[in-house]
Amino acid sequence: MQALMFDPSMGQSLLDAALSPDFAQTLLGASRGLDQVEEIFAYQVDAAGGVHEVLAAGERRGIAERTGAYARRFHAMDPVLQAQALRGKRSGGFSQQVRACHLPSGEYRELCFEQPGFVDKLSFSWVDASQRLLILSFYRGLHVQSASPSPQLAALGQLAMVALHARVRESAAPTRPQADADADAQGLLLARLQRSFPSLTARERLVIARSLLGDSAQDIGTALSISTATVHTYRLRAYARFRFRRASDFLPGLLN
Repeated sequence: MQALMFDPSMGQSLLDAALSPDFAQTLLGASRGLDQVEEIFAYQVDAAGGVHEVLAAGERRGIAERTGAYARRFHAMDPVLQAQALRGKRSGGFSQQVRACHLPSGEYRELCFEQPGFVDKLSFSWVDASQRLLILSFYRGLHVQSASPSPQLAALGQLAMVALHARVRESAAPTRPQADADADAQGLLLARLQRSFPSLTARERLVIARSLLGDSAQDIGTALSISTATVHTYRLRAYARFRFRRASDFLPGLLN
């Protein structure tokens, strides 16, 4: 009989948090409960070789410096990426332990292991059909109980890769440009202003619509190629026509 690797409820919590802002901390907390994990770092390597951070979490100082330096130059020295290169571009994945003492002396070992006090890392990698490489690493501190990561951490890493893959896929899903969304919102406001307040001039409607969207007088003036003073004039004329004091006073009439 073999014991379960970890509590299924913890695994479910991890999957539930996959798309939330709390995923990195949730994963770090789960891994700490299974081994002496002090930091986690996940990144993606695109088909062109570019390295993009996916998430990072930990309490040791310098985490932003470490992950940034890794993405810019140290990734080429990582045995995990070197092993992946030997495998070629085949879809699939593997896990690998990298011990700091086995790395050549130099900046990578010093900055990413020795300075923060990490004895090793357990990394999981996966290449998808689009040739994008996803890597998740758990960094263990100097006071580890065993030279090898626990089987529970290995099991957690495999489940975490499922959640991480879902997170990356969601973030890569095409979204409408913000400019398009803003244009749609402005068009809707203009149509409703014309319907509910037909005495407004076209320029007054445009100034009020953009004011309701949160644009400042300076922003509106730049967009319409008019002065800030002229924007204020259009606003005041529109307010005076209906005895309003602010742009938001138009909102009740737009909701009918």
